[in-house]
Amino acid sequence: MITLINPNANVEVARRLDITTPPIGLGYLASVLRERGFKVKIIDDLAEKLSHAELLKRIKDSIIVGITSTTPTFNAALKYAKKIKEAFPNVFVILGGVHVTFRPREAVRHDYVDAVCVGEGEETIVEVAEKIEAGKSLDGVKGVVFKRDGRIIENPKRGFIEDLDSIPFPAFDLMPLEKYRVFGHKLEQFPMITSRGCPFSCRYCSSSLFMGRKFRARSPENVVDEIEWLVSEFNAKHIAFGDDTFTLSKRRVERICDEVKRRGIDIEWSCSSRVDTISEELLKKMKDAGCAAIYYGVESANPDILRYYNKRISLDKVRRAVELTKKVGIAVICSFIIGAPMERREDIKQTLKLAIKLDPDYAQFSILTPYPGTSIYEEAKRNGMLLTENYDEYTAGRPVLKNFHMSPDEIMRLLKYCYVRFYLRPAFILREIKKRNIGVVLGVLKRVFGG
Repeated sequence: MITLINPNANVEVARRLDITTPPIGLGYLASVLRERGFKVKIIDDLAEKLSHAELLKRIKDSIIVGITSTTPTFNAALKYAKKIKEAFPNVFVILGGVHVTFRPREAVRHDYVDAVCVGEGEETIVEVAEKIEAGKSLDGVKGVVFKRDGRIIENPKRGFIEDLDSIPFPAFDLMPLEKYRVFGHKLEQFPMITSRGCPFSCRYCSSSLFMGRKFRARSPENVVDEIEWLVSEFNAKHIAFGDDTFTLSKRRVERICDEVKRRGIDIEWSCSSRVDTISEELLKKMKDAGCAAIYYGVESANPDILRYYNKRISLDKVRRAVELTKKVGIAVICSFIIGAPMERREDIKQTLKLAIKLDPDYAQFSILTPYPGTSIYEEAKRNGMLLTENYDEYTAGRPVLKNFHMSPDEIMRLLKYCYVRFYLRPAFILREIKKRNIGVVLGVLKRVFGG
């Protein structure tokens, strides 16, 4: 038996907004393992919140335990590994995810971590499972950092998976679907990834380093096969496409939309996009095929700060994209980042002013967080600008990076100010009441003020 664990950790959005959704990465690993004949279980402890005894009981028959983690959940993943190894010394413990991909030695130096999976895990986990089951060494298994005789061995990196259609759909049936919630309501939306790799190199994002800069995409037919499967098997009402830039290939999006329409699938969906990858024609086609919302990364109203982020967008394109998206009747969510090292209070006020003027349906404000693997992290580490290296603090809701003009407390106050000023506008509240969405506003305010 192979057990894959999503740790219950310091995930602010999940805790404060009561949002928990299926861990799609573990779903893919489980599906490829199962396809190769392995018995697999998934423990999503973020949703299940098991006691120590319950957790150990669930994994007692496992020969391999895989634990995923992001930067803010890394310390929690280590605690899980330690507990599991203490209870079952012969269980092989392997960690994976974005954080350990860039900091594998941070994990594998501990006695209770046997190996780390670097990068995409689907091919690697199968090879690891075959080796461990056969009692063989991990020598030569690409994409693995492991220990042998007390020494850390870094195997060569594994190439990216080119044929994404070859990966089976995520094993949602192994997840506690009844436990997932969005703003307290039972899950009716499912995550989906239709492409990997990002050709852009925004300095705060590690995606292009983790998944590569080459855009790799599933075929439109394969994408719509999964949509159809989610609707028929799990009664999905909404698909949340998690691609970095869903609209990078206009032609592919058009073909997906055409195929959804051709098959007569009645589904709502949302996606992330860049403001420089859309057109009115494309938006109309997306709307007609069920697109209900688009998430745009705007980040700042200051062109100098956008250049610092290497965002490569103009504010004119931002305004045009938001205007066009609203015009065709698709909801707009805009994200904004505050707290860049050179940013002043006035810059944040200008960004808030832009957010209010754009008037998206929803706005997300976060504090610049230098995640390991990003060039901002490397720069901050080099120049002594990290306020802490306790990864529990890397939640995008707390300052962990020095600012030349503001204290951490002031940045925290400004984050709350942005949320209050945006969400407590009378016009916004009235609009949400008319849409019967007031729960969203209350959820966001709950996030701001804690609870």
